[in-house]
Amino acid sequence: MSAYQETKIHGTPGFPYIVYLGILPEHINGIPHHWHEEMEIIYVTEGVISVCVGNNEYTLSDGDIILVHPQTIHSIRQHNEDSASYYNILFRFSMLENAADDTCREKYLEPIYNRMLLMPEYLTPEDPLHCQIEPIIRKLIDEPHYQRFHEELLIKARIFEILHKILPFCEQADSISANEDIVYEKLKRSLIYIEEHYAETISVETVAAESNYSASHFAKLFRQLTGDSFTQYLKNYRLEMAAVLLRNEKTKISEIALSCGFSNLSYFSRAFLEKFDLTPSDYRKTLVPGTKSIDKGSLCL
Repeated sequence: MSAYQETKIHGTPGFPYIVYLGILPEHINGIPHHWHEEMEIIYVTEGVISVCVGNNEYTLSDGDIILVHPQTIHSIRQHNEDSASYYNILFRFSMLENAADDTCREKYLEPIYNRMLLMPEYLTPEDPLHCQIEPIIRKLIDEPHYQRFHEELLIKARIFEILHKILPFCEQADSISANEDIVYEKLKRSLIYIEEHYAETISVETVAAESNYSASHFAKLFRQLTGDSFTQYLKNYRLEMAAVLLRNEKTKISEIALSCGFSNLSYFSRAFLEKFDLTPSDYRKTLVPGTKSIDKGSLCL
C-alpha cells in the first residue's frame, strides 16, 4: 500500500474512472497522505470523517463533499471514534480529452490539473455548488455501471456536467497558492524518501535534506502540512505497512515488525494496539477463512 504517490490506474487504462465505497473503521481507521493523477470527489453518506487536503483539515458529515485536484496531497481519517461511510469518485482527465489541440483541455482541464484554476475544496449541503453537483454525484454512485452498452458515454457526460458546474466557482491561483504548491512539491520528496526507506533508521535531518530545508524548519512545515510530527507520521506509516503484511503474508510477527522498522517487538505491539485497538496477533486472527480481507489494491489511495 503506497501511502504517497499512487501510480496505479483507477478503473482501466482505456477508461480511468471508478467509484469506491469506504467504511471507517474497517480493519484500518483511515488512509494516509497520498496523491495520484486522478481528480477525486469524496462524498459522505453517513457518519463523520476527517479529510486533509494540503494543509487544510475538514470534518465532514452526512452529505458533505470534498473536491481534490489531481496530484494534491490528501488523506482520510476516522474522526474520533465515529464510524462512517463515504464514496470516492476518481477519474483522470485523459478520459475527457480528444486531441492535442482540444479546446476544452487547454481552457479548462489543464488549468485545473496544474492548479492555476482552484476548485472550492469543501462543500456543505448549504453551498450553492453543492446543490448543483450533489444530484449528479448521486447518479454516478447509484447507477449500475458497465452493465449496459454505451454506459461509458453517460458517465463521461455526467463528469463533464460536474466540471461545467464547478468552473464558475473556481478562482485564479495567486502568488500565495503558487508558493504553497512549491512547498508541497518539496514535501513530496520527503514522503517518497520515507516510503523507500521506512524500514531503515531515519532521522529528521536526513529527510529534511531531501527537501533542502533545515531540520527545524522542515519539522515545522511537516506538521503544518500533515497534521503530525515527523516522528508520529513515520510511526503511523510503518504501522500501516505492518498491517498490510499481517493481512496478506504468513510471516512471523517479529519478522514483520523488523521489516517495518521496529527493532523492539514489545514497542511494536504497544504501538499497533494503540493505533488499531487490536494486538498484531488478534488483528491477524480477525481475517479468518471466509472473512473478506482488505485488498490493498482496492483501497482508495
